[in-house]
Amino acid sequence: MALSKVFVSLMLLISLISTVSSTGVIGGKALPPKKPPVAVAPAYAPIYSPAPSPIAVPPTPAASPPVYAPVRRLIAVQGVVYGKPCSDWGHDTLMHASPLPGAEVRLVCHGKPKENPLKIMATTDKNGYFFILATKKVSEYGAQKRCRVFLQSAPTNSKFIHSTHMNGGLSGAYLRYTKPAKPLLFALYTVGPFAYEPLPSVCHQKV
Repeated sequence: MALSKVFVSLMLLISLISTVSSTGVIGGKALPPKKPPVAVAPAYAPIYSPAPSPIAVPPTPAASPPVYAPVRRLIAVQGVVYGKPCSDWGHDTLMHASPLPGAEVRLVCHGKPKENPLKIMATTDKNGYFFILATKKVSEYGAQKRCRVFLQSAPTNSKFIHSTHMNGGLSGAYLRYTKPAKPLLFALYTVGPFAYEPLPSVCHQKV
């Protein structure tokens, strides 16, 4: 009998639970509706953009060394004047010639068209050698085209008074650059050698 009551009570309880579950009502009160589950976006692994390539910076060019204007040196001209004997008269040779002291030569340098040419005289020493150091008006720039050296006059009381054309003595000899053995403060040029000879009448009397 007692077992039957327990069984009946259990069946009523199950029936009540089923009714509540199906109607959502407990004790005459409706249960609140269930909220639908919130949709959650699936989680993905983060995607990173590739790092930008480094910008190539052109190398800085090396600084150029300063450019200086070339220093224009003054010029100096040297040469030798000889006296030719009658045996070599009229011949372009110095085989039997000897140095002629006291002879005068003339350096002529032309500048701008309207300027007067520069003229500098020099006299040979006992070895027939002359040396002309030009003024500041003449530099090595263009000197070989602008300047020439001429025979000016023979020594006083000398038998060698007839000037010759040898190496441009009469028409004017252009300057030849000469590299010195040691550095100099000026640019060295050479002309000649030049030559004087006796007058034709003197040499013909001896023939």
